[in-house]
Amino acid sequence: MTVRPGPTIRYAAVTHRGLVREQNEDAVLVTDTILKGDSASRAGAVSDKGRPVFMIADGMGGHARGDVASSYAVECLKADMDRFDDAYWGDRILRANNEIFKLMARRPELTGMGTTLVGVEVGRLSLVVFNVGDSRAYRGGHGKLIQATVDDVPEYFGEGWRSHQITQALGGGLTPSRIFPHVSAQEPLADGEKLLLCSDGLWDMLPDAIIRRVLHEEADVQAAARRFAKGGRLDGRLVGTRRY
Repeated sequence: MTVRPGPTIRYAAVTHRGLVREQNEDAVLVTDTILKGDSASRAGAVSDKGRPVFMIADGMGGHARGDVASSYAVECLKADMDRFDDAYWGDRILRANNEIFKLMARRPELTGMGTTLVGVEVGRLSLVVFNVGDSRAYRGGHGKLIQATVDDVPEYFGEGWRSHQITQALGGGLTPSRIFPHVSAQEPLADGEKLLLCSDGLWDMLPDAIIRRVLHEEADVQAAARRFAKGGRLDGRLVGTRRY
């Protein structure tokens, strides 16, 4: 038995290629480990004393080598964390975006590759949430579900219809372009509150009511992640919860 002096974060991560594409183009960072490929998973617990980071990069379908873009984005951000401990997340994301365009310049066959990004840095005093594109973070618990990120998508055209285009991403173009990452410091996770990071492969297929119900019914985050993985055309998703 291990006794921890403070709160811990229990987490679970699952990737799945879904029912549409031939391969999974997501990369998931779970604290210090990067998960790639189809049906990768990891579960465990970590203290929030070190401000653990979780993120998902979703390679853009239809673009050249979305899997390379997502993996490289996460690798660049992980390296930036190791180099600059207290950097602002917006600056880190801008640097990663620049590195993606530099890689495309060195390797023309990768021209146009792009990825969305969503992530969190979990601390005892605050929760830092960041995203570019349409991958999302949700806060759930006690029957509630709140979207904690901003979607970079065009306006809706007609009731119930959503464009699958996005207005910004890391990479995703022929020439370097400036992006404007969404970064916010929010209230820390409360006791028993759950945090869900996911690509549009989950939230575009499952209504909020089902996402809220799964987070409410499943006390175990690994069971919740596996349950989401059975929900249809799903890509990467990660669930975390704070326990005392």
